[in-house]
Amino acid sequence: MQDDTIELVCVTDANYAPHLAVLLKSIEANKGTEHIRVHAILDGVDAALLGQIRSTVPGLDILDYQVVGHPALNLPPIMHISRATYLRLIMAEILPTDIDRVLYLDIDMVVTQSLRPLWLSDLKGRPFAAVEDHNLSAEDLAGRFGLPSGGRYFNAGMLLIDMRAERAGGYLGQALGRLTADPDAYPFADQDALNEVLWQNWTAVDVTWNYQRAFVNARKLYRGGDAGGNRLPGILHFTERWKPWKSDEWHPYAWLYWHHLHQTPFFARIRQRHGISLPRLAKFWLKYRLTLIRSRVAS
Repeated sequence: MQDDTIELVCVTDANYAPHLAVLLKSIEANKGTEHIRVHAILDGVDAALLGQIRSTVPGLDILDYQVVGHPALNLPPIMHISRATYLRLIMAEILPTDIDRVLYLDIDMVVTQSLRPLWLSDLKGRPFAAVEDHNLSAEDLAGRFGLPSGGRYFNAGMLLIDMRAERAGGYLGQALGRLTADPDAYPFADQDALNEVLWQNWTAVDVTWNYQRAFVNARKLYRGGDAGGNRLPGILHFTERWKPWKSDEWHPYAWLYWHHLHQTPFFARIRQRHGISLPRLAKFWLKYRLTLIRSRVAS
């Protein structure tokens, strides 16, 4: 595996495209010397909107793959999940075949440090690496599908994938096939299907690389930290229906989303769309600063 280029995969539609820009801006702001090539799999994102995203992150290379008429786009959206999410299941169909490893990230994330340590993680001979989901039950999934006991359930918002193993095993395609055949059997959509297909065949990495809302609920403060004194998780994942661009958000790290959004062309648009006032932004900032102070004191 070459470690000088990180092959990053993201998916979005036009509605969520500004949030992709925020994710990419956070990656650009915190990366080291590594080269990052973004493979953006798109549903209805026109050239003008894509051009705005590209102009936001001149330090990243963006390759775009426009998807039209694929059966994956016929799957029903559920809860807060758009149909574009299913496009992660077709990455093996459309990415160049000379890519040996990819890092997939959901776009409701903010990155706070270089992705290189994650990129270089040891998959220990398994095709995927991920972080365990703190909300959903492995036992429930095993019971529904008759799987052997002893497995764990991962959150699919961050996936580190050995593409050679993926091309040999076809795990993404298997998940898409099962989901297409019986979408009602998978209440958490492609995440459920991926967990079924990869049952007991994935490697867990540290929670810092997909720090979900449930971790904030359970632990209150992030107590990790690297040699540079960083007291933030490496990847913040704003899971569940509450999102940092919503006026009812309470997440202690929501300000980081707005910090990076302000450096994109979409700041005013998102503020107006969701009715975010300046006092509300100030509350996001204050909560974030207080969280950092409390984290330092607790450590």
